[in-house]
Amino acid sequence: MRCVLVNGARLKAPTLCAHCGTKISASYVREIGTRIVYCDFRCYRVAVEMSARSLSNGTPTPRTWTRRS
Repeated sequence: MRCVLVNGARLKAPTLCAHCGTKISASYVREIGTRIVYCDFRCYRVAVEMSARSLSNGTPTPRTWTRRS
């Protein structure tokens, strides 16, 4: 988890939280790698946990293709 807590700053355009859809105010959390904005650290943590859980449980395993001569 890599994020930045931003206090006292305003975004140029009205923005909503990527997880819950709440309007972003003067303080918010921004994920460093993707620059996705969340309303607070709790929303960021839940979103990260949900994505990690879905990756570990629901992704199909890659299949190996072989060619017979």
